[in-house]
Amino acid sequence: MNKGLSFWLVALLLAGCSLTTPRSELAGTRLQLGLAWLAQDQLAPAERNLRQALQLAPDDYRCRLAMARYFQRVGDNAAAQEHYRKAVALAGQNRDVINNYGAFLCLLGQYDAAQQQFSKAIRIPGRADALENAGYCYLRAGEAQKAKAALLEATQNDAEKGAALLAEAERRFGKNERDSSRLLLDVYQHNFAASAQSLWLEIRFAARAGHPESIRLAGEQLARNFPQSIQYLHFLANEY
Repeated sequence: MNKGLSFWLVALLLAGCSLTTPRSELAGTRLQLGLAWLAQDQLAPAERNLRQALQLAPDDYRCRLAMARYFQRVGDNAAAQEHYRKAVALAGQNRDVINNYGAFLCLLGQYDAAQQQFSKAIRIPGRADALENAGYCYLRAGEAQKAKAALLEATQNDAEKGAALLAEAERRFGKNERDSSRLLLDVYQHNFAASAQSLWLEIRFAARAGHPESIRLAGEQLARNFPQSIQYLHFLANEY
């Protein structure tokens, strides 16, 4: 749905928070319940619980961020933007607030405004998330070189982000978005050793381009390094 842009559920922000009063404890419970329902696409109980959390704690940025994600999910971008802005007003230096708001702006096509948010987040510890979002937003805006530079830095030495990058490359290849898929695969190959998945994607690119020598070389590497992989079985069956 979000073309590679990363959003973080507010429930993750609750870890380690001190909720000391009965009212704040109840707000936290409602918030977690609402997000759990939202993750299951159960929109009615999600809205009910999130609204109750917001009524209990209207000045808690997490409640505002959760409501923004709810309204974004149901397609009410105006209401989502209102809650994002209130979250920013309450916690304008919080990395997750800035990243989520920037990702939302990017999906609206407000690319300059989105990059301003990511630039703020990059200056906060944990900058890889902001760089990752900035890269995907540049890609969405058609600025391939800026996208590649940001994603190279974001995914460097982070195996988890590398796996997500490769999965996004696969997804885009399957949707015939070949240019962006190729860029993501190039970023992956620059920062990480070849995997069965990356070699298989390389083989399919070579097949589409009609490059039998490239198919052969990647296939030999697949056979040598990943002979037990499902990708190698597909290769042997010429399923590319």
